[in-house]
Amino acid sequence: MTWLVWLNVRYDKMAKLVTKSLLLLFFLLASASSFVIPDEEPEQFMIGGTPTVQGAFPAVAFIRTIGRPICGAAVIDERHVVTLAQCVLNGTFHLYNPRLVRVHTGDIMLNPVSPTRETRLASVIYVHPNFKAHTYENDIAVIRLQEPLPLPSNEIEPAFRRTRIVGNGFTCHMVGWGQTAAAGQVVDVQQRSIPTVINDRDQCNFVRHLSPVTESMICAGNLVAAATGPAPCTGNIGSGLYCDGDLTGLLSFGLNCGTANNPPTFTQIRFFNGWIEQQLVRTDVPPAGWSPLDV
Repeated sequence: MTWLVWLNVRYDKMAKLVTKSLLLLFFLLASASSFVIPDEEPEQFMIGGTPTVQGAFPAVAFIRTIGRPICGAAVIDERHVVTLAQCVLNGTFHLYNPRLVRVHTGDIMLNPVSPTRETRLASVIYVHPNFKAHTYENDIAVIRLQEPLPLPSNEIEPAFRRTRIVGNGFTCHMVGWGQTAAAGQVVDVQQRSIPTVINDRDQCNFVRHLSPVTESMICAGNLVAAATGPAPCTGNIGSGLYCDGDLTGLLSFGLNCGTANNPPTFTQIRFFNGWIEQQLVRTDVPPAGWSPLDV
């Protein structure tokens, strides 16, 4: 083999080796990026609504996970927040590693970050063991924080949890996050509230053929098309429903963005007050990857 042929062979081998190395590096970077908690906002938040002011709903919080950029929550005490089960379970309904769940409180803006924002990592996550993935029954979870929140505070207060029935026709407020442009660029990331009228459960079940509203849920908001709002969109899953200032529900499904026959439906807090209290004193630690009993 001449020296020129030898050089060509060596060059080909080195080129193939470099190509394989670059492909491996690209794969590793792409894989690693899938485990980074995203900071981007969902494409749609809500239609309509009124901007809130700092301190108007001081129990409101939101969480970020590797699966959801935003999910609503509410402060229970200095070490706990309540949210939805589906907010802390992955696509196969297994529990996230708590160290990959961030909780944000004390801020009415998603961006830019306010000096009043308090961010905590989760230490333990308790999901209702009877959460049903196909019907969203018992869609609730309690997150314990690694470090306590600074209570009392002007910006953060524990929620007053509703204990009484809210009658049909009563107007409450769903508190979530702002609007986005059609192209997906955020134009308003301020906290907003939507006046939300409580609906008759039978009426909701009549217009919705799937995901029935059970006794432990509250159906509220638009039943017919409301193209100009107010209505929640997919970015507001987990948002709190406040009636007379009391945390009454967490938005579980029916994020209809103004369409008909899919009314917003909330996990009803008063049905779970006892269960929530039990989680506050638990000492066991469910492992990452744990799953509710029915999935």
